[in-house]
Amino acid sequence: MNICIATDLFPPEGGGSELSAYFLAKGLAKRGHNLLVVMPHFGQKTVYKEHKWFKIIRFRYLRAPNVDFLRNVVQNELLYIYMAQMLKKIVKTYEIELIHAQNMLTVPPSVIAAKKTNIPVIAHIRDYWPICFRRSFIRPNGSVCDSCNSKNLINCIRLEGQFSSFFMPASIPYISANMGLKQLLLNRADHVIAISDAVRTMLLARRSIVMKHFSRLTPQKISVVPNIMPIPSKRLTESELLGMRRYYKLDEKDMLVLYVGQLTYDKGVHILIKALELLLLKNTSLKLIILGKGPLASHLEKIKGRFGDQLRYFGFLPYIKVLQFYQMADIVVVPSIWPEALGRVNLEAMALRKPVIATKVGGIPEIITHEKDGILIEPGDPKEIEHALYRLINDPDLRSRIGLEGRKTVEKRYNEGIVCDQILSIYKKLTRFRQ
Repeated sequence: MNICIATDLFPPEGGGSELSAYFLAKGLAKRGHNLLVVMPHFGQKTVYKEHKWFKIIRFRYLRAPNVDFLRNVVQNELLYIYMAQMLKKIVKTYEIELIHAQNMLTVPPSVIAAKKTNIPVIAHIRDYWPICFRRSFIRPNGSVCDSCNSKNLINCIRLEGQFSSFFMPASIPYISANMGLKQLLLNRADHVIAISDAVRTMLLARRSIVMKHFSRLTPQKISVVPNIMPIPSKRLTESELLGMRRYYKLDEKDMLVLYVGQLTYDKGVHILIKALELLLLKNTSLKLIILGKGPLASHLEKIKGRFGDQLRYFGFLPYIKVLQFYQMADIVVVPSIWPEALGRVNLEAMALRKPVIATKVGGIPEIITHEKDGILIEPGDPKEIEHALYRLINDPDLRSRIGLEGRKTVEKRYNEGIVCDQILSIYKKLTRFRQ
């Protein structure tokens, strides 16, 4: 089958969502399908690249100017029109049989192109973009948002800083119209894939609120297919791990707690730091390692001096380096406040047999069974993190058992074969229906 993967970013750019798209494309290609990855090349010329498993076309597109509204229109509505035209040409040139759109910016143009060329289109939903302006149900200050009404939308726009005060009055109707357009086009997709039951449930729950846009978004039209989490093939040896600790000036006996993710309030990193303050009263050999970037990075740089070398911040690192830090760590914490669509960090840590402490939000409880392959805690409570960490720090057998069970969970439920079989089953139903 000739399949087009439409995305706005692709590794080495992007984060967890882009990695998931890459592993999916690779898995499908290994099964003998022809994969073509199509994405915009912002501000640069068109590039055609041959990858080992698939082809990549990065078509030339405008770099958005830093001007209110014009920036948003270039990144959204204009991109929909231009990318739809590019996809129509690509469908005909490469005899594409199905378009699989991976994210918020590429679902609208993919649907437009697919309807014009009469081929099926699938929308992959990896967060809450169809029903939340910020895609997270969390306000920029970290509080939970109950609905996308005008008052909440104004607060989000103001705190997010996307529009200046001068343009604020006009931003509400623009964003409402933009969300309505995306919802209408998502509604016309032939099938929707949600990465967790949490995402599917939220889409269906909000369906009644935006019924005029989601009239075709029935339960039968949304399938739940999790992301692929391959087991890393290269494991560091004991001597390599020891050398890595020495390189980063970490003692061999230090208990290393790892956080990987964006430095934002919704990810709960500030709650983890509060838990660190409580733990340092009990365990002086503990060191918290933070990897990532985001708005709280500058705050982290300011406060890390208070903790001496027990809080280490290494910024944003390439994925291969992140995998090495997972292997060096003793415990991984995922303190998210927002309802994580799935929580890829959990899977990455579990694949490497690391015990995970994670909050009971969104799709995380679909991955972790409490006390079996991870520890689940309530969100937003530093004392819960502190208690869970203290347990694992002082019980090496528990750490080992949870780490081993986590690896089994990933191998059983998130391997390439199982996920690709589910995706291909959906592909075949759609193409058979068209024929």
